Amino acid sequence: MKWLLRPLGIRNLKSVWMTMLISNLVLLLIPVSMGAFLYTKVEASLENGANRSNKAMLEQLKLSLDGKLNEVEKLVQQIIFDPKLEYLLKLSGDPESADRYKFIEFMRNTMSRPGNITNFILDYYVYFDKSDLILKTGLMTDSRKFYDMYYSYQGMPYEQWRDDMLHQYHSMAYLPTSTLLRRAEYDPMESLDKKPANVVTFIQSLPGRDRSDIKGSFVVLIDESRIKEMFAQIETASDSSIYIVDGGGRTIMATDREPLPSGVLSKIEGGGGLFNQTLNGDEKIVSYTPSQKEGWKYVLITPRSVFMQQVILIKRWAMILFALCLFVGMSAAFMITYRNYSPLRRAVNVILRGKDWSGKPSVNEYEFILQTIEGSLHEERNLRSLLARQTPVIRSNYLSRLIRGQMNVDTSDKGGHSLRFMNLEFVSDYFSVVLVHLDSIERFNGGQDEEQWALARFIISNIGTELIPSPHKSFAVELDRDRIAFLMNFDVMEGAEAELVVKLMCESLKNVIEQRFKMDITVAAGQPHSGAKSIGESYAEAVAAFEYRIIRGSGTIIYFRDIQTVHAHYYYPIDIEVQLINFVRSGDADNVLKLLDTIYMMNFESGCMTPEMGRCLFFNITSTFLKIINATGTEPNEILGPDIDLVKDIFSYETAEGMHRRTKKLYQLLTESLVTERTDHSAQLQQEMERFVETHFTDPNMGLGMVADRFGMTPQYVSTFYKKQSGQNLSDAIVRKRIELAKQHMGDKDLTNGQIAQMVGYTSDVVFIRAFKKLEGVTPGKYRENMLPYADDAG
Repeated sequence: MKWLLRPLGIRNLKSVWMTMLISNLVLLLIPVSMGAFLYTKVEASLENGANRSNKAMLEQLKLSLDGKLNEVEKLVQQIIFDPKLEYLLKLSGDPESADRYKFIEFMRNTMSRPGNITNFILDYYVYFDKSDLILKTGLMTDSRKFYDMYYSYQGMPYEQWRDDMLHQYHSMAYLPTSTLLRRAEYDPMESLDKKPANVVTFIQSLPGRDRSDIKGSFVVLIDESRIKEMFAQIETASDSSIYIVDGGGRTIMATDREPLPSGVLSKIEGGGGLFNQTLNGDEKIVSYTPSQKEGWKYVLITPRSVFMQQVILIKRWAMILFALCLFVGMSAAFMITYRNYSPLRRAVNVILRGKDWSGKPSVNEYEFILQTIEGSLHEERNLRSLLARQTPVIRSNYLSRLIRGQMNVDTSDKGGHSLRFMNLEFVSDYFSVVLVHLDSIERFNGGQDEEQWALARFIISNIGTELIPSPHKSFAVELDRDRIAFLMNFDVMEGAEAELVVKLMCESLKNVIEQRFKMDITVAAGQPHSGAKSIGESYAEAVAAFEYRIIRGSGTIIYFRDIQTVHAHYYYPIDIEVQLINFVRSGDADNVLKLLDTIYMMNFESGCMTPEMGRCLFFNITSTFLKIINATGTEPNEILGPDIDLVKDIFSYETAEGMHRRTKKLYQLLTESLVTERTDHSAQLQQEMERFVETHFTDPNMGLGMVADRFGMTPQYVSTFYKKQSGQNLSDAIVRKRIELAKQHMGDKDLTNGQIAQMVGYTSDVVFIRAFKKLEGVTPGKYRENMLPYADDAG
């Protein structure tokens, strides 16, 4: 070891030689672990195979035995449902009675044994309670004689047999295996040949409809030896024990004399399975499966040792392999350690030759190299620290250019690795951009300095990035003093789901910022897009949606999908413009404001106008304002103030509502200024209208249209102006003048009403009569009748 340490020139240095050697020796655990793992897998595989085999055999046994039991039950149903049986159950069975022959007839015709289950059933008989008779094939006798001379159960007296089996209610009941003693009444030698047999007793009470009214029983004796013959193949192949257990936990029959342990019985619940169990010190595999009989279980208990021979053989080979690997591995460990340590020793010598070592003594060669590397990395960390302080600026610049579409996003592994130094990681290439505009922060703190604006942007940025649910992500970028953009990155999902996430985020952000922090904001959202250019597209949509702030107003949420159905026109026809000019020129401020409100409502309340058309509308309304000023010779400075540009003044407002309020104010000022200037003009205009009407009211064409054409105004304006000046409608004034002239002509008896109507301006005497009656209350004829007598008297 000293010759290895000598080149370092450092005293008390512990070499890594021993560390390498121990590490290589630890590698020997690999083959040991592999052998143990292989042994475990093989053992588990064999155990699974055995379990499957046991389960298959048990299923086969269940199908066979359930089939036999079904045949037994079919035999029972064939006999108990015979109509004659119910009749016989009611008979007394008196030996002198003529009905006794009916029992014999039933025994001969119905009690014949089917051939297909003859070997499975030892015998069967019917007990009639009222007559105390028992019928079986070839025999009719009373119950006492039957029990004493033919079939009795070992260890069970007659009374118990009669009470428990014949008089007690049983419904398709199978009793556990019992020993049946068989005798022959007239041939004692034949009784000796009939050895006791183990049987499973099946009992069905008759007629079976009422538990309290038992009139008899049908008993089937199933030969247990036949059942065990069905079990023999499984029992011999696997040295197993088979149990049949009913729903009450009783063992109906078993191939083993030992009863089924309670520990096993408690586990065989449910729909089948298998488990390991230790019985009498031996490990067993217990398999069980449910029968078609309700509550029955078939249980197979197999010794575990039967299937472990191959495992023992594999274990022996594993030990041999372990010893071989240990020998070869230790030899290889020494060789590999020497070869691996040589480059390390040369590296230390190179470092010592490259520079003077003035640090503290190293523990080993690795520590020495580590200290050398740390010195180099310290310089690198200083450089990275400088870079880290610039990371927020770099990140903000990167996101700003990314949002504006000046570069494509790369969500691949390579692209994600290049963004980690900026703490950026995208979950997919599915993005959406949301713009937040700070309308006002006066309610937030009352201040308007840059510090308050910076704090407001900080609050919105942090809340916006926290509101998006995982696994989606959101990144905030400050675009301007009062504008923030959120780059939302969605996990792979449907477009409708992404739009719902954007909607929930926008609504939550607006509610939190306005209600909790008292800041007024407007939110504009672009649609989710997928692909390299998706961010730029969504940002352009968000900007386009934000432009609709002029239409929707501030403090709203505007989605790009909602502005795709807008139209590129506005409502401001020429006749409306003329009407507005007339109202202003006439000084009717109320109608001016109402008309401006109507124009605003018809264009903006539907929300279907583009911002460009909205600006054009206000530009035209402003143009009308300038037309009125030029036409009336009004000085603009008197309305607007000194050095005010009307167009710039109107469009300095960010919303259509603000522009509308400013426009109404200007029109109101202009109208009020014209009222003062045009008072004398209005009086003169009314006098001219009165003279024109007085001169031409007999003209059939006389009306609002004729007056409007004469004075260059609209009929609506003429009607409003005349009523305002005179207090009555122009049409009513014309009618009144015509009727007064007609009354003067009615004194001439030679003129008819039709002629008078034409003289005063009516083309139809019907219209004249209707107008006359409306004004005077009577028709022209009645009026002349009442007027003429007075005229004659006066003459």
